Amino acid sequence: MGTPCYVGAADPAQPTIVRARYVHFDGYPASLIPQLRGIWATTTRRDTNALIDAVLANDWDYLGPDLTPDPQPFAGQHHVAGVGMTLDDTAPEPLTVFPLSRAVDLVASWIYVIHPADDTVTVHSGDGEPVGVHSLG
Repeated sequence: MGTPCYVGAADPAQPTIVRARYVHFDGYPASLIPQLRGIWATTTRRDTNALIDAVLANDWDYLGPDLTPDPQPFAGQHHVAGVGMTLDDTAPEPLTVFPLSRAVDLVASWIYVIHPADDTVTVHSGDGEPVGVHSLG
C-alpha cells in the first residue's frame, strides 16, 4: 500500500520554498525517518548536503539504505545502491518546487524537509503544517 510523500530541502535563497521529490511507498514518519537516517549515516557518511543531493536525484518508489535490488523491477525503475528504487527514470521528472503554504495541492500524506545547518528533518503533514523535528544523528 502506498503512502505518498515528498522529501527535499528548503531553497537557501527562499526558505519558504521547498524543492522535493516524490516517494510513493512507506511515507509514514515511523518508516521514512529511519530510512533517511540510514542513508545519511551509511551512504552519504553523515553529509546532509549529500543526502539532499541523493534524494533530489530522482522520484522514488521507495527509499532505504540497505534494500536489495528487486530482481524484476518495473519498466523504467532501477536500484540506486544505498538510496532506494527509482519510480520511473525513463523520462525524468523535474523537481517539485512549492511553497509550504500550498502543500495541500500535492495530495501527499507527508512532507519531509531536510535541514543541512543542523542535520535535522522537519516533518509536515499533507497540509504543510509542521508536526515534528527529528535529528538525523
